[in-house]
Amino acid sequence: MSTKTRRLRVLVLSWNYPTAAAPQRGLWVERMCDAASRDADVHVIVPTPWVPPLVPVRALSRFRRVPTRERRGQVEIEYPRVPGSIEYLTHGFDARLALPRLRAVARRLHQARPFDLIHAHFVYPDGVVASQIGRDLGVPVMTSEHAFWTPWLEHQPRVREQVYAALPGIRLVAPVSEFLRESIVAYAGNRVAHSAVLPNVVDDVTFRPGPGPRDPRELLFVGLVRKFKRVDVLLRAVAEVRRTMPDVRLRILSANAFRAYGADRREMTDLISSLDLQTAVTVVNGADPAAVAEAMSRCAFVVVSSTRRETFCSVAAEALACGTPLIVTRCGGPEEFVTPEDGVMVEPDDPSALAAGILRGFERRGSFHEPDIRARIVGRFGREAWCDRAMETYRDVAGHDGGASHAPR
Repeated sequence: MSTKTRRLRVLVLSWNYPTAAAPQRGLWVERMCDAASRDADVHVIVPTPWVPPLVPVRALSRFRRVPTRERRGQVEIEYPRVPGSIEYLTHGFDARLALPRLRAVARRLHQARPFDLIHAHFVYPDGVVASQIGRDLGVPVMTSEHAFWTPWLEHQPRVREQVYAALPGIRLVAPVSEFLRESIVAYAGNRVAHSAVLPNVVDDVTFRPGPGPRDPRELLFVGLVRKFKRVDVLLRAVAEVRRTMPDVRLRILSANAFRAYGADRREMTDLISSLDLQTAVTVVNGADPAAVAEAMSRCAFVVVSSTRRETFCSVAAEALACGTPLIVTRCGGPEEFVTPEDGVMVEPDDPSALAAGILRGFERRGSFHEPDIRARIVGRFGREAWCDRAMETYRDVAGHDGGASHAPR
């Protein structure tokens, strides 16, 4: 039966996928898999660090809580234990360390029911491992790219060497935005055989307008506290706005993440104090998607203050799915879908420009039509629209040479 008429079998390989040890990591990958399961059989392999049973350190022992396999909705998930893969401590070696175990799991699953394609998330280590497994099994491989390749690959020659060796075995590199695609192609050139945008999916079931009233003076920031997110610019802008609108407040919802980001969080706390914003800023750690959606549906605006490094910006898209307008910097990804009817866009890295944009947003708040805001984003990136686009991409990758009709080598 042709790949154009039957239900595809897709093997997803992702180090970034929510687990009991890191429940908010890689939510965008989980959403892609869940949306794709409408029209495809999706089986996910999530490499999970092997931790000896007597190691008591919580940062490591938490991985022992992850099951060996489970089913979420229509998606089957395997969590094979692999050496390394603990934060970035062994990053340059993770693909080679994990390959033998992941190859064995993929071969077992493929022999039971052959896959039509392998979809890896991030070119390293996921794509490097998937490229080798794809060659072993005779299955085409694609990667979704959620992050820039520079300056990362420029600074890590060991990783760059592995990526370059793997690229001939990757049929399609699919960045989540045109902004990211152009950056990758400019860097890698003809090493990338084919590229096409496959955006993130917006979970329009979770992210939707809420029943309660909005707080007309609350701004909301959602995301990791990282330097490129420019929370410092946002805090300075809020301090400036409050000279004109003293009742404006800011809520920060930040996921718990790598310990390496702790210094950025401490700098944020110190700046809140130095700007005398303790009563105006609320910081909440570890909010789950449902809590984020509720906060988005009750605030006046969601603010994105990043410098020009957002590859897609799911936060912006999810806010729009809640019918919430944006105050957003020109930071790459959002420029491809945020319209003047969705919010106010300003230049990055400028507290005064952001403050002026916030004030303009409050002046225009009554002109934003929330149902139309939601309809525009869901029509492009909602679960149904994304699945249609993904299936077209999958069939193109799998059908190019027959997909699962290849026998394993």
